[in-house]
Amino acid sequence: MNNDDFDLEAFVGRLPTPTIEDLLQARREAELAPPVVTGLPMPEFVRWGVVRYRCLLDCGWFHEEHPGLERPGALLLPAGFTSEDLAAAITSAAEVRSKAFAMRIQQAIADHFAEAHPGR
Repeated sequence: MNNDDFDLEAFVGRLPTPTIEDLLQARREAELAPPVVTGLPMPEFVRWGVVRYRCLLDCGWFHEEHPGLERPGALLLPAGFTSEDLAAAITSAAEVRSKAFAMRIQQAIADHFAEAHPGR
């Protein structure tokens, strides 16, 4: 190793310069790549608490959920619980339901892409 190995300008100077053809090819590949989903897409709030998630490629497909109809489930509390224990149990149950909700939406979208947009 020498001092140039730690010099950012020298490192950047050794990087290959992309050609216009390289940039255009990268753009074409990016246009064909599946959309990157880092979370749930923005839903539409349809009616009576129903939320609709549309296909990211605007093909007309959608998935609807009614999150207000989910049962909260049982709370597990220790004997002699305190208000902090109750708050923690409610929060934990809500987080579990939220993760299950997100996983259902993501699975529905993944299934749709596998069926209607294979390879995307």
